[in-house]
Amino acid sequence: MDRDPRGVGPPRDGDFTVVLFAHEGWKEPVEFLHHCSTKWALFLMSLKSKVETGTGAPDPRDVKIDNWN
Repeated sequence: MDRDPRGVGPPRDGDFTVVLFAHEGWKEPVEFLHHCSTKWALFLMSLKSKVETGTGAPDPRDVKIDNWN
């Protein structure tokens, strides 16, 4: 099966995806920064689960870590 040049389609052996993002622009390391950083980690774990198993844990089924949820 020929692969779509945009990378759309079933993965082949050796294929992988790299996701890069930056969480920047904070003037100082306030408590909410730690909340956001942790929630990004949970979001990426949910995305990984969705890709691998078909089931993720998006809001409102995500892990509650503090009172900002």
